[in-house]
Amino acid sequence: MSNIKEQIKATFEKFGIDPSAHGIKFEEAAAPAEEVKFSVEGALQDGTAIYSTSDAWAVGSDIFTKDEAGNPVPVAAGEYILADGMTTIVVDESGKVSEIGAVESGQQEMSSEDLVAVIGSLSERIAALESEKTALSAEVANAKNEVESVKAELSSVKKAPAAPSIKSQEFKKNAVVTPSVSNNTFSDFMESLRAKQSK
Repeated sequence: MSNIKEQIKATFEKFGIDPSAHGIKFEEAAAPAEEVKFSVEGALQDGTAIYSTSDAWAVGSDIFTKDEAGNPVPVAAGEYILADGMTTIVVDESGKVSEIGAVESGQQEMSSEDLVAVIGSLSERIAALESEKTALSAEVANAKNEVESVKAELSSVKKAPAAPSIKSQEFKKNAVVTPSVSNNTFSDFMESLRAKQSK
């Protein structure tokens, strides 16, 4: 990689071209970052981790974040809300905390008229919910009564005797009674059948 960089540099020099005039900058190998010892850590409301070499967060403390490589980067000037959502810090141009304060709630006190209006609105809503609850309770009671009447009807159906089957009555109606054939001969039996058919 550095070999290619050297070849490109040599080509620019050969033709007398200044690479920086065309927005090209050849970076020299960066010296390893000096390790900074942080004493205190915190986080901003957006989740960004913040660090300081001071023993505690106070006015005058330096404030850093870290880049992708883990190198400390001073926090840009501005106002930030800490992760607790209650504290703000103001960072000046030098990357130091210039103010620490509480988050302004932005809420204004309600006037007595507004308070009465809110209470009236809530009272109306409560009354509507209570009437809805009463209607639902009546529906539940009606449903329970219907279930009980169905249970009673089923119970009476269970206790009633079973009706005789239509098929069994039909069978009995068409059934042929056979005479006992203990002492009769086959011809006597046939004769008795013919007699029954002729009737």
